[in-house]
Amino acid sequence: MKSMAPFGQQLRYAQSVLEAKRRPVVAGENDKRALLAREYSRVVMQVVVSLLMIAGGFYLLIKPGNDQMQKFATGILGTVVGYWLR
Repeated sequence: MKSMAPFGQQLRYAQSVLEAKRRPVVAGENDKRALLAREYSRVVMQVVVSLLMIAGGFYLLIKPGNDQMQKFATGILGTVVGYWLR
């Protein structure tokens, strides 16, 4: 799979971890792929936490309320997007 140039390092890393987990690892064949496959649970948790934060941010953004809460929601969404595009 080609690497997506405009996206950040974290997205490329997550893509390589998920790809390494899909294919079976043969002992001694490719140590880098085995290391990436071990990082699978960490990457899945990063994705889950990011999705929960995005959902919460959108809820706070859409919910009628004060400007302070909307600024907080925008900050949450910007932080998550910035994390994945770094």
